[in-house]
Amino acid sequence: MPPSIRRTVRRILCLLILSAPGALPAQESLPVLRTHATQVDIQDGEVLLKGAWTVDPTVALDVYDVRRSALGKKVTFITDLGSLSFDVQPGRTYDFTLLLDDKVACPTRISTLTQGFKRTATAPASGPVTIPISISHGKLHLQGRFNDSKPLDLIFDTGADIQVLYPSALRKGARLQFDGSVNNVGTGGRVLRRTSSDNHLEVGGLAWDHERVLYIEKQADHADGIVGYPVFQDKVVELDFDRMLMIVHEVLPAHASGFTKTAMPPAGTLTAVETGLGLGARRESGPLVLDTGGSGTLTVNAAFARAHGLSGAVRKLGNSTLGGVGPAVIRADLVLLPELTLAGQTLKNVPITVELPADGPPAPPGGALFMEVLSRFNLLFDYPRNEAYFKPNARFSAPFKMGSTRPPWVIPLGLASVSAASLFAVTSLVAKRRRRALGNQPPSPIHHP
Repeated sequence: MPPSIRRTVRRILCLLILSAPGALPAQESLPVLRTHATQVDIQDGEVLLKGAWTVDPTVALDVYDVRRSALGKKVTFITDLGSLSFDVQPGRTYDFTLLLDDKVACPTRISTLTQGFKRTATAPASGPVTIPISISHGKLHLQGRFNDSKPLDLIFDTGADIQVLYPSALRKGARLQFDGSVNNVGTGGRVLRRTSSDNHLEVGGLAWDHERVLYIEKQADHADGIVGYPVFQDKVVELDFDRMLMIVHEVLPAHASGFTKTAMPPAGTLTAVETGLGLGARRESGPLVLDTGGSGTLTVNAAFARAHGLSGAVRKLGNSTLGGVGPAVIRADLVLLPELTLAGQTLKNVPITVELPADGPPAPPGGALFMEVLSRFNLLFDYPRNEAYFKPNARFSAPFKMGSTRPPWVIPLGLASVSAASLFAVTSLVAKRRRRALGNQPPSPIHHP
């Protein structure tokens, strides 16, 4: 067939396809939101996430996972030059372009594919669901499965906003279909990591579909992976360290009246509580991230320490070097905090880590509370209302070990960074944007010792 006839036939076939019933319409131009700043706020329904999104031109398609809800709501991206709103419904995606400095187009997607759990045959048909937990290597562990794997040892990490798997999980059958990548930004630098966007997770008779997973090629922890707190974002989670149980409630239980309530506002894509610092005659306070994936007591960054006058007000115990996702390290002082107050309850003589000034992103928003502090309370996290409840448990008055101050190893991810925030190189895991990203600051973080 001569070339001219072949070209004519191809044109006819194209016209027939485009005119056929059900043919896809020509794609309309996407909405555009201009910005000069790389940090962007997100209004997710009634929750304002300050600086929760990082504009990253290196990511082919950056995905923001909307806070889980069975109902529709409005999601608004807010930049220094304007805002763009979408009325979103469950099970959908919404694409637009963030235009950085009027030059660089950053394709962005709002996704409502991740939803609340479904109960399997092993869970009660209604009411609370009870899941055994344990503390291993100073972190909070539970058992679960990814993609029909064998049972996996997983960290339940309130300092992570994404799911993470290590090589040991793949050896146990947690098959991953890699379909993306993200800059894992955090302490020590930036690392490009592979992601998998559609995975099945089961924990304690509860099941989730369409979960994004960030894969860390190095076996960086004594676990097979991490379950981030957002899987329970539409529930109330109780951590009973006296009985070593996690109890998942649909609504706040009546016995919460025996706990002390405090606000639990967003800190980027993570959650934080106001923490009091007793420095002799002086009292200071500030928000610290809740991080059950960290094995130390607590860490604050240099900016937080400077703002609250820690220098000279605390006794130095020693030094520490903290590592993260990149080659750089952070130097830190180990100091003795006279008093630490949470929800009106005061702990005495708490060894803490204070990072020294360094290049790179600090811990979000100024530091994090780890298991050596959190496990001294029985806890209720009411995620829909952004409220936390604290009640001292049997470990509350036990003295702290002066040698256990080293913060947890943390990796900042960026699902496009893992917080889908980013991994906090020394403290916790946050998967922020890329919403499947980790990091501390803008992206998503992961923190662990």
